[in-house]
Amino acid sequence: MSGLTRSPGRTLLGAATLAAAVFGLTVLLGVTYGFRGRVVGSLLGDAIVVQARPADYAAVAVMFGLAVLAVADVLYLGVRERDTELAALRASGWSGGSLARLIVLEGAGIGLLGALAGVLGGVTAAFALAGDLPSAVVVGAAVAAVVAVTLAALASAVPALLVQRLPLALILTRE
Repeated sequence: MSGLTRSPGRTLLGAATLAAAVFGLTVLLGVTYGFRGRVVGSLLGDAIVVQARPADYAAVAVMFGLAVLAVADVLYLGVRERDTELAALRASGWSGGSLARLIVLEGAGIGLLGALAGVLGGVTAAFALAGDLPSAVVVGAAVAAVVAVTLAALASAVPALLVQRLPLALILTRE
């Protein structure tokens, strides 16, 4: 938790990119499976139609790709800023695997924050669009949340490898 709260703005940025992707996937899955591909409603008296198309899924996939890069960047910058602290932990007996798990857990934490925000927004939007909340929307939201947390944990692989390769002597002796 301390790693996530050290730079809250950066952590929230990573979580927000995931939240946007989860929101989009939740709404798309809800429209596709909960409302059979189309939602018709009204907004300020004007009729609106929301349809799910293959291009929309491609856009959500790109959003998830960008979110993965954002999470990896957030974690990489965190490792670079805390390299002295992480090197001291390593020198005091923490294994490289333990430090890598710490970074992966931080990534999963960012993923969980983004997933929860995205699911809440996506379910709320699906309900607002249709006035109903089919079980397919809830299942779609759960799938989107699992995808977000999994991708965030995978995004932490590069920073986790970096932390295992920290040059301890060099970091601990610099001024």
